[in-house]
Amino acid sequence: MSVPRLVLSGLAGLALAASTIEASAAERRWTFDLKVAPLGQALLAFNAVSGAQVIVSRDLLAGRTARPVRGRHTAPEALALLLAGTGLHAEVTARGVLMIRPDGPPPPSAKATSPTRPTLAPPPAEEAARMEAVMVVAVRPPPVTGLSTLDGARLDQLGIVGMDQVGRLTPGLSAVSVSPATAGFSMRGVTQASGDASREPRMAMLQDGMPASKERGAYFELFDLERVDVAKGPQPTLYGRGAMAGAVDVIQRKADPSGRDWSTRVEIGDKGHRTLDLMANQPLGETLALRLAARSRRRDGLIANLSGGPALNSVATDAARLSLGWRPGDGDRLDLIVNYQRDRPGGRALKSLIFLPTDPTTGAVLADLGRATAASLSANDEQGRSAPLGLDRTLVSAALISSHRLGDGLTLDSTLGYRRFYADERQDGDGLALPVLGVLEQTRGSQASADLRLGYEAGGRWRAFAGVAFFHEDGTQRASFTLDERLMLARLVGGLTPPAPPGLAAATAPDFIAAQLRQLAARRGVALAGDLALRLADNLKAAYVERNQNFGRTTAVDVYGDVTFAPTPAWALSVGLRYSRDAKDSAVATSLPRGPSVLAGVGKALAMDSAARTSMLNALASPGAGASADTPRSWPNYAIVFQPTAGNGQRFASTLSGGGWSGRVTARYAPAPGISAYAAYARGRRPSVLVAGPPLTAEGAARFGVVPAETIDSVEVGSHVLAADQRLSLDLAAYGYRYVNFQTTKLVDGELQTLNAGRADAVGLEAQARYEISPAVHLIAAYGFNHSRLRSGAFAGNRFRLAPDHKVSISAELARPVPGGQFTVLPAWSWQSKIFFSDDNDRPDLSRGLVRDVVQDEVQRAYGLLDLRLEYRPSAGRWSAGVFVTNLLNNRYIADAGFIGESFGFSASAAGPARLWGVSVNLRR
Repeated sequence: MSVPRLVLSGLAGLALAASTIEASAAERRWTFDLKVAPLGQALLAFNAVSGAQVIVSRDLLAGRTARPVRGRHTAPEALALLLAGTGLHAEVTARGVLMIRPDGPPPPSAKATSPTRPTLAPPPAEEAARMEAVMVVAVRPPPVTGLSTLDGARLDQLGIVGMDQVGRLTPGLSAVSVSPATAGFSMRGVTQASGDASREPRMAMLQDGMPASKERGAYFELFDLERVDVAKGPQPTLYGRGAMAGAVDVIQRKADPSGRDWSTRVEIGDKGHRTLDLMANQPLGETLALRLAARSRRRDGLIANLSGGPALNSVATDAARLSLGWRPGDGDRLDLIVNYQRDRPGGRALKSLIFLPTDPTTGAVLADLGRATAASLSANDEQGRSAPLGLDRTLVSAALISSHRLGDGLTLDSTLGYRRFYADERQDGDGLALPVLGVLEQTRGSQASADLRLGYEAGGRWRAFAGVAFFHEDGTQRASFTLDERLMLARLVGGLTPPAPPGLAAATAPDFIAAQLRQLAARRGVALAGDLALRLADNLKAAYVERNQNFGRTTAVDVYGDVTFAPTPAWALSVGLRYSRDAKDSAVATSLPRGPSVLAGVGKALAMDSAARTSMLNALASPGAGASADTPRSWPNYAIVFQPTAGNGQRFASTLSGGGWSGRVTARYAPAPGISAYAAYARGRRPSVLVAGPPLTAEGAARFGVVPAETIDSVEVGSHVLAADQRLSLDLAAYGYRYVNFQTTKLVDGELQTLNAGRADAVGLEAQARYEISPAVHLIAAYGFNHSRLRSGAFAGNRFRLAPDHKVSISAELARPVPGGQFTVLPAWSWQSKIFFSDDNDRPDLSRGLVRDVVQDEVQRAYGLLDLRLEYRPSAGRWSAGVFVTNLLNNRYIADAGFIGESFGFSASAAGPARLWGVSVNLRR
């Protein structure tokens, strides 16, 4: 058995054995000293002592006073004493949550205080979700700083299906998803976007705590969720080795033995939009349940492809989740969750920023340079043959999550996970109608993880947890670049002039190509004879292919711990450390499947002395030169960008091992229920990376280099306030960080290099507020300021990609009772300031591609988006219906720009979705 499997098996055995141990101690007791107070304040004080989660509708708080509670009690006992005489009682749900319900009809005083509240009776299966959306008493300071939590019911209400939409509503987080396989994320300015198999994440993407951070598999559909936690700033002890800059943890709904439930949601809209959601929860006894959730989502392309084929930027996603939940009692639980997702959208509209869409044959202009108007694109397969644009990606994962109370305040939690993905995507790399550059990226990855954590919390001054984590990952990325050497030559020399390039007939005519070759030689001070130029032109390939493959394997073991000491009920100090030790294997293999580049050979020859140059040019001009990589010849297998490894594709590998520390220190102060403040220092660490690069010379040895560990030192202060009888919630956070050894990649004069962008720093402010103006009007607002800049190295003075200085979001819930039911209006508006799409900020002075970029056009100015939903729910009935509009004002913007074509002298952008509308119907048991 391999070492990774052996470790996984051992941890699985420990977790399963622990889940069967009988608790040896009684339920924990807490010391209470609660005075007579309004019910809302009393519940906050109760929570501050016990930490128990209480769900209660605000309707039940008005006009009620809690009884005093003193002495040692369990949480349910104390809550029962507190509620005595109020007409309310608490029930413990299967998840251990205390849900407050009325004993009978609410007292007259409670009714009188809420005359405008619609008195709708939701179906029993919806009641818990509805109450949780109204109020959740959980005021003990959260275990992480800079935490934003989005409730799953709220996400459904707003129609949010992807992380890009979550990013619009969350200060400090930005996300783009032009394609599900190439999503980009930024957390407080720190960004990641790379399909390279050896790269380490800077931000942790998690599903129920299981790592899902590899970029090509990190973007997944959001459906049937409990919540999404966005933890900003370094979070090493809480979210693992990948959380250098923060973490996003998607918490999925689990199977619930407490009752049968099902729901169906259907959406139909313009542009062929259609979504079908299904969910069924079925108890299999008193302690066991099965849950199935599925989604199918489709949308036609939004941008016409004038080269033929389906419209671009379509959606085609199918996802399903099966979960099995066991709740034997006393807080113990075991969940098995299996996820599947497949994405098969059509091609991305990577439209050129400088070349007009034209007829590829004639060169006739077909459309304008508008970023959201029609494009003219094509693609190739791995052999350079014409193939449809599009993506085929599959994600599969399985997780086993357990929690067991050992007694005496001890809890053992474990997570075992396995995740696998593959993605094949064909792109038009240049954004032109002419087939200059086609890209096929094929990525594969698998991840296995295990986490075993022992927690201690007995109601005293000390709380702690400690654990060990194992992580193993295998991945590969293969990118095949198909270039038309004739058209690439014209781009290098200037024969493809924007905005309207010539058609294929003119651009590939022998005389035109020969003239371009002679001009290229003249720039090098060489006079090229006309007949020689014509013979060379005949050998330039219409479909020259370079293939770059990189491989990465990481095995890591982490140990971590966190201790909290509370000398008084108001004060708490937490210290956490994590040590990571990893072993890495990196490999690279580059090849030329259809033979060497004659164009690259000409470039090499022009740099030789006269005799060698003449011999080389004559060899390149001989009939069939470069037709096959296996044909004997007197010159090497030259490449334009990625020089082949020895033997035209031999794999070279190397290893690296190392370790390092990360951690945090946090002080918290909670002087009264509903008021708390904190100050924190944290260090986040991205482990060293073993970079494998292609040879500098044709058929040479691969290059290996060690990228030093990146670190972030962060300081943060913040506060949380509940006021106005808990109708107002306000969270503030201010932070600053210093980032050392930020690494980025760039094509420099035809060679892909890793650059150290040096040091960066940032200061920022985040604010989130929730306010219940009246029982029928709720507002949620958020603002984020982030001034992050690179301060030294290659990109000094630049902004990070996808990092706006300012972000604002405002959403509302406006309820209006009507005869027979209720209308709810849900507007949501988001705005962000200017962003760049690359760390070089598209500055002309930093351009190092084969053709220099002289225009700074890969930037999106400030813009806002307004979405609107209207829903009707009858007083009696288990259904609702609504209409929705996204991007109501039809603002035009680009979601991403640059892409691989930039390195070859082609700049492209991808437009965000235009206005879309539709209708929805929801049914529940």
